[in-house]
Amino acid sequence: MKRYIVLPVVLLLLNVCVPSFAVPQVKVGLNDVIATVESSFKAGKSGEAPIADFMADFFQSTFLAKDRREMRGDGQISVKLPNAASPLMYRFLYYRPYQQEIVSDGNSLWIYHPENREVILSDVSFIYNRPGFNPDRDQAVNFLQGLGRISKDFQINFAAGMYDSAGNYVLELTPRRSMLNTRRILLVVSRDSAISFVTQKKPQTSTPAGIPARPPSRPNFGPAEQFGPLPPIGGASDPFPLLSTTVEDQEGNRTTMEFTNIRINNRFQQSSFSFLIPPGVQVVKPSELNQPR
Repeated sequence: MKRYIVLPVVLLLLNVCVPSFAVPQVKVGLNDVIATVESSFKAGKSGEAPIADFMADFFQSTFLAKDRREMRGDGQISVKLPNAASPLMYRFLYYRPYQQEIVSDGNSLWIYHPENREVILSDVSFIYNRPGFNPDRDQAVNFLQGLGRISKDFQINFAAGMYDSAGNYVLELTPRRSMLNTRRILLVVSRDSAISFVTQKKPQTSTPAGIPARPPSRPNFGPAEQFGPLPPIGGASDPFPLLSTTVEDQEGNRTTMEFTNIRINNRFQQSSFSFLIPPGVQVVKPSELNQPR
């Protein structure tokens, strides 16, 4: 069975246009929007970043340029962002179009296909823990490694139109150095988060009950019956500035991942990102994938 795997942070271009709403009274420039993202994920003097980890539901759309077709899925993501003492850890649980689990504790990567009773186990310690690793220099590591320093790794401009259709800011990131699987990245940054940053308001740690966030608009993906009703986009948690990410590779394939029900600073333990292999499941190493069975 053919599988597709997208590791983020992650995806189809959003519907970017000049919005019809009134322009906010607070003046927000390009550097302000960049700083809104970086300040949320950059460690302070205490060594802790304002956002150390997050959990969210996600909707994913992958457009395959060669076949001119689109695949959609949804699931839940948990991420523990890297710090001086710990590498990036993550867990992707896909519900649709088929069940799949992708887990990494920074040393091992498990990709579990329950339908096939198979888990692919890879060593990724050389990516995050190799001698001489410098996150400021080694930008080609997973994009989630570098959310606190995107201005160092990428040339950044506003995307065409500057806003999405709901007035959120859209950044276009082009790698400063060649990246194997990334031609550009689009980030949709919450307008409310950017305004809060500019006005130097203290970020709230939770959303007051009964006050929904104004969601950005989702591009029209066509009939949704295959997956049921689409979840609302974005989250009401103002401290999390990213509403969606889009990664486009050199061949024109692109994957958009949109977030909802975002919960930050869950204080995940490392054990949350270890995968317990179920009984009777075959373990396959990448070097074994092309071997005859």
